[in-house]
Amino acid sequence: MAHSLRRAEHEPDGTVTANGATITMHSLPTGYWQHWQDGSEQADYRVGYVIGSGNHASGYLVNLGSGYIFQSPVAYYHSRQSYALAPGFEHQQDPDFTRPISEECLLCHSGTALHVPGTLNQYREPIFAHQAITCERCHGPSERHIEKPVPGSIVNPAKLVPPARDSICEQCHLFGVARVANPGKSLSDFVPGQRLEDTFTIYHNANPTGAFKVISQVEQLALSRCARQSGGRLWCGTCHDPHDKPLEPVQYYRSRCLTCHTATFPASHLARESNCLECHMPRRPASDGGHTAFTDHRIQRRPETRPDSSENTEIAAWREPSPELQTRNLGIAHIEVGLQRRSPTFIGQGYRELTEVQQQFANDSQFFKWIGEALLAAKQTSEARIAFDRALQLDPKSAVIETKVAAADLQAGDKADAMAHLQRAIALDPLDLPTSSTLLGLYQSEGRLTVASELASKIAAAVRQQPEAALCS
Repeated sequence: MAHSLRRAEHEPDGTVTANGATITMHSLPTGYWQHWQDGSEQADYRVGYVIGSGNHASGYLVNLGSGYIFQSPVAYYHSRQSYALAPGFEHQQDPDFTRPISEECLLCHSGTALHVPGTLNQYREPIFAHQAITCERCHGPSERHIEKPVPGSIVNPAKLVPPARDSICEQCHLFGVARVANPGKSLSDFVPGQRLEDTFTIYHNANPTGAFKVISQVEQLALSRCARQSGGRLWCGTCHDPHDKPLEPVQYYRSRCLTCHTATFPASHLARESNCLECHMPRRPASDGGHTAFTDHRIQRRPETRPDSSENTEIAAWREPSPELQTRNLGIAHIEVGLQRRSPTFIGQGYRELTEVQQQFANDSQFFKWIGEALLAAKQTSEARIAFDRALQLDPKSAVIETKVAAADLQAGDKADAMAHLQRAIALDPLDLPTSSTLLGLYQSEGRLTVASELASKIAAAVRQQPEAALCS
């Protein structure tokens, strides 16, 4: 975790050509650069940060404009000692440097990212108050411990009740299908010692099947017979020491297994000195992990694959939030997952759940944003506009909500009002590329070619150039 994010230094050279684009990596005295070319278009990007510990892969982040963080389309895979497209770019035509990195993306890969609320991917300088993950991610605020470094002056995860103990690992190692923040909270507000549900609720597929994923180790472990029969005693810390990496992993993890499995093994079993993980926790390719493999934490007696889950698989809270938030959070999760799966059933279910508790959340901007999302998906345009207007009234500095109002205007055919809201969104978040692209298209459709050209030039200048770009030559 202490190596989760760092400044880019002297990185490997290489070239990736895929899906219409060529990206060339090279280090210079001025920094580590990635050159992008697609036909006659080309640009140089100075990479600001390397993301990932390097055990499996390294990803790359660039800082465009004033604190706007975007992802490079390539990653370096250490098992192959070579570059390839980063996860999620494999099927993207003409991969480029326009994928925004949101606060949620950085939550588990950095110490403290200084995100600007209401924007898609803008951060205050110096971008990260702490680059890599710090002690506070697991042990809570350090002030009291620094003043008096004695036992009990800082959170010890192992001494917490299981829900609070497990929450520390789950904040990064259990992604689920949706994460719903409580009213007035953001995901980064979680403090060790609490339950995650004091800040946000994780929702997962109630029927735990589907493709093997990286960010679901907690869910995999919970499926194991070892965990189910431990009465809550087995947790991540039973086998993992977050402060140290074992020099002899085979022996170390075998010793962890044998602390519980003390009985004599049958004659057909391999010797007690064998590698337990090789048979019971094999490394498998992950659907969300790019060109690498990860340990399957289901601890199966005879490892087997599971069929892909149905798109209609119901969802459930990993742990329920407080009773007054259960219907709200589940309703938002149903709408979010419904939009992901393009499921009118889920969206409608979420909408009905939210309307049941609307009176309780009259001052909750996110509540009305998600009501609007459901209505917009159902093409109930005027009602969606009312919901988005209320959300914007409660959070007037949110560029994200401004774009939602514009989406309702466009669905209603009101281009003039949509352009006004998109202009306000860009004023709040100048390098929101999806919003800028929508506004550019509207200008062109309305024949406002001069304004469209000016906006296009502004976007191109921001995306294709950086303050340090002149140093590249």
